[in-house]
Amino acid sequence: MNLKDTYAGVDPILTTLAQGYMLPETNIANFIAPVVDTPTRAGRTLRFGKEAFAIRDYRRAYGTNIPAIQSRFDSDPYALEQEVVAWELPEEVIENAGEGPAQVDLRAIETRNAMSGLMNAYEVAVADAVHGTPDGVTFLIPEYEAATAAGIGLGYAKWGTYSAEADTRNISRSPANWRGATANPITDVLSWKRAVSNQIGVRPNSMVIGSAVFDRLLTSEAILDRIQYTSADSIDVDVLARYFGLERGIRVAEGRKLNDVDGQLLPVFPEDAVLLFYSPLGASDSVMPAGGASSATPAFAYTYQLTGTPAVRPEYYIRERRVVRAEITVERTINMTGLGGTGKIGSAFYMANVFED
Repeated sequence: MNLKDTYAGVDPILTTLAQGYMLPETNIANFIAPVVDTPTRAGRTLRFGKEAFAIRDYRRAYGTNIPAIQSRFDSDPYALEQEVVAWELPEEVIENAGEGPAQVDLRAIETRNAMSGLMNAYEVAVADAVHGTPDGVTFLIPEYEAATAAGIGLGYAKWGTYSAEADTRNISRSPANWRGATANPITDVLSWKRAVSNQIGVRPNSMVIGSAVFDRLLTSEAILDRIQYTSADSIDVDVLARYFGLERGIRVAEGRKLNDVDGQLLPVFPEDAVLLFYSPLGASDSVMPAGGASSATPAFAYTYQLTGTPAVRPEYYIRERRVVRAEITVERTINMTGLGGTGKIGSAFYMANVFED
């Protein structure tokens, strides 16, 4: 056996179980940054500009030169990061689980629990990347790194900042922030969709909203007044997606993370935030790659994931502690591919607090 064969084996059954792990319907990580396969741990990706939208004169006089088109693009590096988690089972627990009528498959249970831990951490990483406090993210737009270093981050911190800039540029906006009784969220969403379209040539088709934003939209006077004439359905994410014209849909960020200091559960994605973005891939609730990605598509974000991961190494017995142990490995990185030069508007529009002036 060569060196790789001695350490790189996988447990086919547990690996299949790990790769078949389904995310909860409220997940935002794979919704924002769908998974695409990459066979290498590092490489370069193409970055396209707006040259395809240039208008040229293709008319020619007889005998003159024929106009030619050349694709122009740049490339940026990426590097995957390895995440590993192990589960352990004491031999006494294994023996107890195998006795009596209530026998359970502890290996399957622990593999699912480990995958849940990996994906919860990934939810936080994606949310932090959107919020402008990235950790372990490959940025493909150099200008965004400078914006983050200067404390600008992605998008607008609050509705008041956006509304002031909208007034300066004579951009239509809602009469008030989204908490106000006179707010009309559709006015803002349409303006944000146009802003993204002006950058990438296509309107956003997806939205992630915080739980407080969702609760407010359920009682929005403007939305209730509008849909009472067009639908008998109660307001839910599907009704809101149709109302805002988002074909790919809306996700409500219900995920929570534990604050180790005081033991409180905190929201993964800001409760008052809105992220409006474009993705060419359908929504996926699987940890495996989605279909339809293209290197020339103006997606907001992708997750580059090493082919064959997540993978579970064969379990082994630790005699000193009398436990059975197995390790799950995934190698991936979040790639923010559609950020604008200022960090505010590219393939997405983000606002951290739509309730604050």
